Order: sequence, then structure tokens, then C-alpha cells
Amino acid sequence: MNGLTIFSHSLRQVTGSLGVAIKVSGWLVAIYVIIGGMFYWLRPDWLIALLNQDAKGMENAADFSGGSLGLFFLLVIALSIFLLWAISLVAIAWHRYILLEEIPQGIIPYRMGFHVGRYFWYGLGISLLAVLAVGIVSGILGMIFGPFFMSTMGNAAGAPGGGAFAIGFLSGLIVGIVITVLYLRMALVLPAVALDERLTIGQAWVETSGYTGAIIVLALVLAFINTVVPMVINVAFAELIWLDLALSGLFQWFFFMLNISVLSTLYGHIVQKREVY
Repeated sequence: MNGLTIFSHSLRQVTGSLGVAIKVSGWLVAIYVIIGGMFYWLRPDWLIALLNQDAKGMENAADFSGGSLGLFFLLVIALSIFLLWAISLVAIAWHRYILLEEIPQGIIPYRMGFHVGRYFWYGLGISLLAVLAVGIVSGILGMIFGPFFMSTMGNAAGAPGGGAFAIGFLSGLIVGIVITVLYLRMALVLPAVALDERLTIGQAWVETSGYTGAIIVLALVLAFINTVVPMVINVAFAELIWLDLALSGLFQWFFFMLNISVLSTLYGHIVQKREVY
């Protein structure tokens, strides 16, 4: 097994089953767009002032907010919990489609026996562990590249130049690779939860120990894509904000489905001993 084979296999799973991918996750995308639109059109004055860093606007808006601040944050918390539940459900349905060839049923592909809560808590725990490790790596990178970055900024009279951009890009890529490697090595537990099979995070780490090189290559490819594609979209469509948002959202959806496929492929190959081509 090598990282490029895993990546190409996972990519074909998404591109070759776009109809099923849309069926699995289209309902969530629709809800996300609706909620996003409602937040945009109904956003209170104080939120607009806060986003624009307008202190005077915040002061004036506070006079007629009518307690909307507390209600707004309660709504945000409720919607965040729902979206995290929904993301976990989409991931479970896609894992089961890839590994069990189970066709999702209904507009929302939920059924009894899906351990959505357990999937969510495992995913959250793994993400927090990876973020903790990345915080350490980021601190080390800051000590290494910080002087060079500040020197470049100083030479450019406060305007980021090519050197600052290169350092920022390289640092972001390294952090992306580290967090992806750590996540992929621990996250084999997630397909196991989706399939109602038993696997701990420690066992997942042991199972992937012989595949570290392939996972690093895979992480490099994923981190590069996730760094470069949004950058290209933002630069190319900076003046067309709605098109920029639409393309960025489409990419994030595709990248999300690709990552679930990667986990499914790794689980199928490493744990279930399936061939990958």
C-alpha cells in the first residue's frame, strides 16, 4: 500500500458515486444553505457592527438589541449541536455505503442502530488530541520561522512579500500534514463505530504503525489540496463574492466526502485486509 494508491482509490469512490454522495449528504447541504441564508438576512445590528469591528455601531446597537444577544448564542449552540450530529450521520452512512455497499434510504439516511452519538464523541476526542499535538508543533515552527517571518515583514515595510507568503504557506502545509497524519492514525476507530465493530483508539494506532510512510504521503497530498485549492478559489474570484462562497462551499463538501472515503479505504485495507488498487 502507498499513499497515492489510497488517495486515488478514495477519489474514485467519490467521483464514481456522486449520486449516492449527494443522496447521503444533500439534505445537510440544503439545511446548511438555508440556515446560512437566514443568519445573513436576519443578522442583528450588533453582529454586523461586531464583524466590522465598529465599536460605535456596537454601542448604538446595544440600545435596541432587546436581549437578542443571548437568544442568538443559544440558537448558535443548538444549531452547532445539530450540525455536528448531522455530520456524524452523513459520515456513518457513507462509511456503510463504501464498506458494506449499503444504499442509504430516505431523505435523511438515519435508522436505528446508527451510533451517531458515539461517532461524534470519538471524532471530537480524536480531533482534540490532534489539535493539542498541532499546538505544540505550531509553537516549535513559530520559534524556527518567526525571526525569518518578522525580518521579511520588516523588509517589506509592513506589507507581506514573497518570503512571508512562502513561510506562511510552508508552515501551514507542515501543520496540515502533522494534524492529518495524527488524525488518520487514530481515526480508524470511526469506521469501526459506523460498522458497529470494536476498535479502540490505541488499537487503531497500533494497526497503522506499519503504514506510517504511506499515511504521511497521503497526508501530504490531502494537506496540499486543502491549502492550495481554497487559495486559488479566493484569488481567482475575490471580486465575485457569491461565486467565491459557492465554489468554496462545493470544495469543502467534496473534501469532506473525500476524507470519509480515505478513512473507509484505510479501514478496509488495514483492518479488513481488502485489496486497494
